[in-house]
Amino acid sequence: MTPMTIAHLSDFHLSAEHRRSHIRRARRALDYVKTLNVDHIVVTGDITANGYPADYRIARSLFASAGLLDSDKLTVTIGNHDVFGGVHTAEEVLTFPNHCKATDDKAKVREFGCGFRETFEHTLRHSEKRCFPFAKVIGDVALIGVNTVAAHSRFKNPIGSNGGVDDRSFALLVELLESPLLHAKRKIIALHHHFCRMRDVRPGTMHSVWGAIESQTMKLHGKSRLLKLFAGTNVEMVLHGHVHESNEYSRNGVRFLNAGGSVLHDRNPDLHINIIRVSDAGVQAEIHRIPVESVSLLRNESLPDVPVAIEAHHEAA
Repeated sequence: MTPMTIAHLSDFHLSAEHRRSHIRRARRALDYVKTLNVDHIVVTGDITANGYPADYRIARSLFASAGLLDSDKLTVTIGNHDVFGGVHTAEEVLTFPNHCKATDDKAKVREFGCGFRETFEHTLRHSEKRCFPFAKVIGDVALIGVNTVAAHSRFKNPIGSNGGVDDRSFALLVELLESPLLHAKRKIIALHHHFCRMRDVRPGTMHSVWGAIESQTMKLHGKSRLLKLFAGTNVEMVLHGHVHESNEYSRNGVRFLNAGGSVLHDRNPDLHINIIRVSDAGVQAEIHRIPVESVSLLRNESLPDVPVAIEAHHEAA
């Protein structure tokens, strides 16, 4: 096979209103990846902080300035922040559950698909109106994108951070993974939610208190059937984010690579970029650490104006 190098990033949490430093850090991460001349980039969700049109404009501008608004160069999957948003102030802690309840998750998936519409071109999907699941064939590699953002539920997903794949989407995922078109391909799954166990979160500040709440609700429902499917269809690796760390682990013989610490690592200020090399020898993964000192300190960097139309062009996954 022709060797392929993939850069894996996640959890940019880009916002027009909050923590503009995320923009600088995401730009630095993309700049670093460009120096490596990788063949493809995968970003596994939480690209935006709240899924607002202004957030999508920032994300599109970053990708456009890096020359990445192209299906052959970039693959994206959706995260819970792209659907439900998140808590940014102490006052929002009490109102956020009601915000999640009022959110139309199907409409938000449509907005995500429209916001990054170029990246969904030339993919294998159930229909043009449905973003997820999809398969993107690049040479000998098949990248399979899955939406793991669960719908709001008072008991199972009260603050929008839990994950799950509904029965219809799971059936379509089975069809994709068992498709003859992918039979001879090296299969890599891209989704947002993690399959590892959450670590304890130390209390203290408002954000760590909210982190402690999230840690009790950051679950992926239906992990077992997904693991069984991945193992049974020869998936070589699963790429994800959600937990703000960067690490590799294995579950039931399936390899997982987390890029949640790309720009917002919980325990280290540096950037962490996952690099995956696919060849006849197998799939090798490296985590590159970029010192925080190399991230620009400029606070008013301009971004190119890239229009974004948030319209209902896709059905929800």
